[in-house]
Amino acid sequence: MKNLNKFALVAAMAFTFAACGNNADTAENTTDNAETVPADQAAPSVGEATAAGYGGDINVKVNFGEDGVIESIDTEHTETEDVGAKAIPELTDAIIEANGTEGVDNVSGATVTSEAFKSAVDEAIKNAK
Repeated sequence: MKNLNKFALVAAMAFTFAACGNNADTAENTTDNAETVPADQAAPSVGEATAAGYGGDINVKVNFGEDGVIESIDTEHTETEDVGAKAIPELTDAIIEANGTEGVDNVSGATVTSEAFKSAVDEAIKNAK
């Protein structure tokens, strides 16, 4: 029984390593067959999403440039004037600078707004056309 378990483990590892292999020929063929669009003809994309904030829904529209970098984020919200509403421009600047929400900290005192805004931006990035 022990030998059977060892054999099954070795076989599973062999399949795992084989699946992780990189076949350069396949990668080249895929790249060669891919259709590319010249940069001057590429259209900027836009993604939109909504998340529930502290004071209501936060609607975001993430605008990407031709190079796929976030250029701007348009926002509609009903967050509290003194806290959440002040946090959104700070978050917007940080997300544009980071080109995404990864590594962007929440604004102190506006955790719910921060989490909702970053969640909406992440969803908008996924929804970008």
